[in-house]
Amino acid sequence: MTTSSRFLPHAERLVWFGFMLFLLIVAMIHIYRGFGLERDVSAANQEVLALQMRLASLTAGQVLESAPVGLTQGEVRRLQRLGLNDPRVQLVADLAAQPELIGHGGVLGGSMHFVPEEIHVLSDRWVLAAFEDGHIRGRMLLEYEVAFGNIAWQVLASSLD
Repeated sequence: MTTSSRFLPHAERLVWFGFMLFLLIVAMIHIYRGFGLERDVSAANQEVLALQMRLASLTAGQVLESAPVGLTQGEVRRLQRLGLNDPRVQLVADLAAQPELIGHGGVLGGSMHFVPEEIHVLSDRWVLAAFEDGHIRGRMLLEYEVAFGNIAWQVLASSLD
């Protein structure tokens, strides 16, 4: 047995040990870099959240874009085909004539009724209406359907102010 064959198993073990040590060092570097990136992402997320909160506080109460309210020309034509000559006026008058839709009783002898000036036709499906009895007030969201000039109302939500 020669000396080179005698050291061969030890050399092979040293090469494997060195290779494993190299892989371990590379893995540790990647893990360390991953933690660093995670900290960077976390810091960036915190900064974005702080900026969003600041933006929200600056724009609180501002309406960015007003929503279209009321009947469009197309909706008016559709309601006219269904039998309403002047849809907005007829819807307001029909609703004002139906205080039984108000699910709240009056107080101190008052009787609930709709306030015609505060009945808002939102679209060809919904109306927002204010009601009162002279002592208390409330609001109501209603859905309506028109068929052959007749209006059918359904209360979606109602609350006292």
